[in-house]
Amino acid sequence: MAPVTPAILSALADGVTAITPNRRLARQLLRDFDRAQQARGHVSWRSATVLPYTTWLETLWRRSTDVAADMSAMTLLTSAQSLHLWRAIVDAAQADLLDPAGAARLAADAWALIHGWGAGGESWRAWRRDADFADDPAVFATWAETYSREMHRSGALDFAQLPDVLALHARRLAPGALRAMFVGFVELSPQQQRLIVALTSQGADIGAAESLPERTPTASRTASASTREEIIAALVWARERAKERPDARVGIVIENLARHRDEVLRLADELLCPELLLPEQLAMRRPYEVSLGTALAEVPLVLAALGLIALGEGQLPVGEVASLLRSPYLPAADTAWPGRAAIERDWLESGQRDVALSDVIAAAQQRSPELAARLHGARDALRKGAGASPREWADAWRTWLSAAGWPGSLTLDSVEHQAREAWEALLADFVRLGMVAPRLTRADALRTLRAFAQDRVFQPEGSDAPIQLLGLLEGSGLVFDALWVAGLSADRWPPAPTPNPLLPLHWQRECSVPRATAEGELEYARALTARFAMAAPEVVFSSAAAVDDLPLAPSALLLEYPECTSPMPAARTWTHTIARSATLECVVDDHAPPVAAGTIIAGGSGIVAAQSDCPFQAVARHRLGVKPWPPALAGLSQMERGKLLHATMAAFWNALRDHASLALLDASARATHIEAAVARGFTELTAARWRVLPAIVRAGEAQRVATLLGAWLPLELSRPAFTVVGTEIKTTLELAQLRLSLRIDRVDALDDGGVVIIDYKSGRSEQPRQWFDERPRASQLGLYTLATPAAEAASPVRAVAYAQMRPDAIKAIGLAADAGAWPDLTELSALDRFPDWGDLETWWRTRLGALAVEIAAGWAVVAPRKSPSPCRYCGLQAMCRIDSVQLADDEERADE
Repeated sequence: MAPVTPAILSALADGVTAITPNRRLARQLLRDFDRAQQARGHVSWRSATVLPYTTWLETLWRRSTDVAADMSAMTLLTSAQSLHLWRAIVDAAQADLLDPAGAARLAADAWALIHGWGAGGESWRAWRRDADFADDPAVFATWAETYSREMHRSGALDFAQLPDVLALHARRLAPGALRAMFVGFVELSPQQQRLIVALTSQGADIGAAESLPERTPTASRTASASTREEIIAALVWARERAKERPDARVGIVIENLARHRDEVLRLADELLCPELLLPEQLAMRRPYEVSLGTALAEVPLVLAALGLIALGEGQLPVGEVASLLRSPYLPAADTAWPGRAAIERDWLESGQRDVALSDVIAAAQQRSPELAARLHGARDALRKGAGASPREWADAWRTWLSAAGWPGSLTLDSVEHQAREAWEALLADFVRLGMVAPRLTRADALRTLRAFAQDRVFQPEGSDAPIQLLGLLEGSGLVFDALWVAGLSADRWPPAPTPNPLLPLHWQRECSVPRATAEGELEYARALTARFAMAAPEVVFSSAAAVDDLPLAPSALLLEYPECTSPMPAARTWTHTIARSATLECVVDDHAPPVAAGTIIAGGSGIVAAQSDCPFQAVARHRLGVKPWPPALAGLSQMERGKLLHATMAAFWNALRDHASLALLDASARATHIEAAVARGFTELTAARWRVLPAIVRAGEAQRVATLLGAWLPLELSRPAFTVVGTEIKTTLELAQLRLSLRIDRVDALDDGGVVIIDYKSGRSEQPRQWFDERPRASQLGLYTLATPAAEAASPVRAVAYAQMRPDAIKAIGLAADAGAWPDLTELSALDRFPDWGDLETWWRTRLGALAVEIAAGWAVVAPRKSPSPCRYCGLQAMCRIDSVQLADDEERADE
C-alpha cells in the first residue's frame, strides 16, 4: 500500500490539522495515518484531525461565536437555506425564464465565485443597468442586491461570505494555537489566500503540503476503439492488479464519470464480481467503490418517502403510484406486493391516468386491505391549512410516513440505514428554512422538499474497497499503487471553458475564475495531468479512438508519455462466457395438461383461432389466463371501441328487425334510429369508465360509430330481403372432444330460404381466398357455420360475411353459396376447390376439428404461422421467449 508522504503523517501525529478539498482525500489521510500507527506497533493513539475545507470553516465559525458576542448574534446559513433564498428571489423577479430553478443555482454559483475569486468587495454593484439595457450580469446584480439586503435584514451570512468574515475577525480566533496545513489543493482561491494571510499575521501556523510523493513519472498512454471498450480495458487492468496484490490501492479516474456512471457500474459488476449473477448475491460486498453519489431524491428509500408525501398532497401519474405500491418500503411488502402490483393493471384497464390518495385507498381495499386501512387512518396527518411553518410541515410528514408504515417491515441494510439518516438530516435542514421562509403553502413546501432532495448528493460511507472508481476532482490528490485515467481524448481534455453566464466575461478573465477561459482550462488540465502522473508507480492514461463513429485523437497533453498496448480482454464479457461454457439440461415442455372430454373450454372461437395462429398462444392466453400488460390509454382502447360498435349494431337491429323496415326509413328517421342505437350501445361501458374519460372522447366516439353505421346501411339495403333472427346469439358447438361456447354477432334469415351469418370487424378482414391455409384463417365464421345448424336446424347456411367497419374501407367480405344469397360476396364456385357448400362445411369440420384435437391434447409448442405473423399483436413474447430464441440462433450463426 502506498500511503501519503511521511511529512504529512508526521505533521498529523504532531497535532497539525490537515485541510482537504474534498471528503474522500480526508478519509484517505485518516486511514493512512491509522495504518501507519498500527505499522509502528501502536495499539492506541490520538486520532488525527483531518477536515474538508468547508468543515474547517464551520469549526472556525463556532470558535468565533464562542468568544465574540457580535458574531454569535449572526446566523450561518446552510447551503440549502441559501439556495432556497436565491430561488425565492428569482421567482419574485418574475423574469421570463425557462428554468427558474437552474437560474437560481447559477446565481448561487456566481455569488460564490464573486467572493472566492474577487478582491473581497462588492464589485457586482457596478454591473447594474437600467431595466431597458439590462444584460445577464445586470439582472444578477439586481438579484444580488436583494439577496444581500435579505441577509443583512436577518443577520445572516453564508459560506461564500464566511472566509472573508473570519479574516476580518482573525484576532478573535486565538490563532496562536492554530496549526493547519492545506493538503491536495491544485490551487488556492484569492479568498482562501486572504484568510490564510489574516490568520498567519495573528500568529497562526498555516502551510501547504503536497499529498503526492516525489517520484519520477512512469506513466504511459493507450487508446481503445470506443468508450465502452476503454472502460472495459480499465476494469480488466484494475482486476489484474488487485489479484496480483490484494493489499494494493487501485484507482480508475474517469473524465465525466457522471455521464457514464450507469454503464461503468454495470460493467464493474460484470467484470469485477460476476458472482452477482448467482441467486442471493445482490447484497454482497463489491470489490470496488464509486466516488460519485446519486441525488438523494433518487435513492429508493427516499424516493418512496417523497412519493408517499406527494400522494398525500395531490394527484400523481398512475406509473409513479404503481411503482410506489410495489416498493419494499411499505409494510408487508415481501408478501403483499403481487396484489398491490395488480392495482396498476386495474387502473390501466379502466383508463385512469392520474390517481389521488382516495383512489389508492379504494383500489387497495380489494387488493391489499391492510394497506388501505393504514392509508385511510393516516390521511388526517396531512390536513394543513393554506400555509404552515417548515417545522409543522416536517412534523406532519413524519407522522404521515410513520402511519403509512414507511420504511416498511423489512430489516434495512447498511446503505438503507444511511439513506434513512440522510432523510432525517434533510428534514432537519428543511426545518431550518423557517429563518428565511417562515410560512410555506402546501405546494411550495413539497416543491422545496423535492428540490432539497434533488440537490443533495447521497454517498454511502466508503468501504475502503481495493478498486476505486473516481471522477477527476475526487481523484485529484489521492495516492494509489496503480492508477488508470480514462476519457482523455482531445475533444474532452482540456475541457471547453464554461464561464458563468451571469458574470461579466472580462471580470472572469481578469480574476482567473476557474472554467472561464480556454487558457485557464489548459493550465488546469496540464497541472491535473501532471499530478495524476505522480499519483502512482504505474499510471495509464487512455482515450477512445471514436465515439458514435466520430474519430477522436488523444489529448495533446498525453503525447509526452510513451504508448502502450491496451490490455483488452476477450471479445465477450463474463455473462457471455458463463452462458457459453455452461452445460445446460434441455427439457422439452410443449404440452399442457389434456382437456377432459365434454369440457366447455374457455375462449370460445378465440382459442381455436389462437391455436391456428400459434399453439402456445392458445394455451397461454385461454387456459393459463396470461394477458399482455395493458398500455396506458389516452382514450378508449381498441377492445372498448369494438365493444361499442358491436353493441350499437345489435341495438339498431334489435329495434328495426328486417330489411323492409330499413327500406321504409327516410333520412331523418334513419338518423333518429342511429342516434338511439348509439345511446343504447354506449351503455356497454360502465358509468365509472365514462367518468374518467373526457366528454370530448365520448362525443367523438359516438360520432364515429354513428358515421360507420350510417355508411354501412346502404350495403344492407342492396342485399336481398332478410329478417334478423338474432343478435349476440349464444350457442355451443361440439367439435372433436371439445365443447365450445360461442357468441354469434348476427344471424339473418333470407326471405327465399336459408340464413346468413355476419361477424362485425372493426379491423381489416382477410379475403376468402386466404381463409383455407393448412392452418385455417377466419376460423370464427367456420365455427359459427358449424354451430348454426344446431340453432337453426331447418335453415341451412347460405352465406357467411365479415362486416368490415373501417372508416376507410366499409364493405362486406365473405362467401355465398349462390349469387342470390348476397351478390356483394364472393361466390363459392369462384374458389374452384369446393363443389358445394356441404364440402366447405366438411373442410371446416375436419380442419377446425384437428385444431380442437390439438387443444384437447394440450399441444402448446411455440410455432407461430409465418404469414401473417401473429407475433405482431400477441404481446406474450416475454413468456414464450421467441425473440430470445431467435437472438440465440443469430449469435450461433455469427460464431460459425
